[in-house]
Amino acid sequence: MRTEPRRRERVMEGRGEMAALLDRMAVGRLALTTAEGPYVLPVNYLFADDCIYFHSGPKGRKVDGLRADPRVCFLVDEPGPQVTWERGCGISQIYESVMCFGRAEFVERLEEKRQILERMVHKFVPADSPVPLKDKDIENTAVVKIQIEWMTGKANRVTPAHTMISNRFRPI
Repeated sequence: MRTEPRRRERVMEGRGEMAALLDRMAVGRLALTTAEGPYVLPVNYLFADDCIYFHSGPKGRKVDGLRADPRVCFLVDEPGPQVTWERGCGISQIYESVMCFGRAEFVERLEEKRQILERMVHKFVPADSPVPLKDKDIENTAVVKIQIEWMTGKANRVTPAHTMISNRFRPI
């Protein structure tokens, strides 16, 4: 069910702005439904070609859940500092976040899995680092592709009305 955001001024209007956040973050949270109920877990991922990719072991709760029900939600967020201002309770959190809704499918072809895994590795390590991917390891790795059906983004950015304050998670 899609709902309209209450704070329209915080909505990220452009897909490019949402894609930029998906590109720069290292970890996202995957939400799915399992036989035991809702399940959310952090995953390293790659955002490419308007899809989200992640890898996993070939068995387990996540894989079983995705095979039973491919509907997923995927969240990335980038928290900023705390700020004071003259609205609401007088304090707010600076942030950007994107939620993607879609369906997960398993990538089966060895060469496609290799290409995705190489791109994932290069997201996290220097480009000149070797990528020692062996066929037997790739075959034993589940690669999942999330086809994004729709996504939404929000941002609360620093404005002149804000005063940044130090907090225990992010000193200024």
